[in-house]
Amino acid sequence: MLQRKGHSSKQDNLAVTAVALQDHILHDLQLRNLSIADPSKTKAQQRDTRSKSLKRNTKAVVDTGLKTTVQGPKVEDPEKEYVLDPKPPPLTLAQKLGLFEPPPLPLSSEEWEKVKQRSITQGDSTQPCPICKEEFELRPQVLLSCSHVFHRACLQAFEKFANKKTCPLCRKNQYQTRVIHDGARLFKVKCATRIQASWRGHVVRKWYRDLRRTVPPTDAKLRRKFFEGKACSLTALPTT
Repeated sequence: MLQRKGHSSKQDNLAVTAVALQDHILHDLQLRNLSIADPSKTKAQQRDTRSKSLKRNTKAVVDTGLKTTVQGPKVEDPEKEYVLDPKPPPLTLAQKLGLFEPPPLPLSSEEWEKVKQRSITQGDSTQPCPICKEEFELRPQVLLSCSHVFHRACLQAFEKFANKKTCPLCRKNQYQTRVIHDGARLFKVKCATRIQASWRGHVVRKWYRDLRRTVPPTDAKLRRKFFEGKACSLTALPTT
């Protein structure tokens, strides 16, 4: 009897371990939308829950005849940086059993500042996106906890294609993501520099043309042509 009990306990532990590994693989591959139930039943259940929630949230409105002031939407700072995943994902059964390491805790503001400084020293925002090989310009940009920088849309497409959350460069798992605007700032500075350079070039060229028209050159041949042109312009003037 004791041998059978020990054998059954080992089988139970093996079954629990197998289930924990399968659950961890499903979460790691982000296959949380899989459902064993009939999809038609699940859709009907979702509709029922939505209708119930709508019924609960409905409230009677009394028209008092007074005009209500409608507040406009709050204007958010476009340069504000924020973390996309502030909370760590829930532990899987395998992580609770100690078969895999738990996900890292969310980075603090000081740790994010160190990660950003490391990215700035590497010059990641000055280079093209490693996925699409295009400049960041004004498109949304994200910084990973491994200090690598990508377009937000490119990273989402890569995660959807790979079906898991790993950095495209260093292959770090379960990274944290923060929205930054370093590429947009550098692009604005570059655009302003180009505009200033073109305007200064236009001013200098205009000044040089005016200088050529008013100041005679020092070379003898050019000086002769200069005064000949002046004389021709004077003789071409209409006499009153």
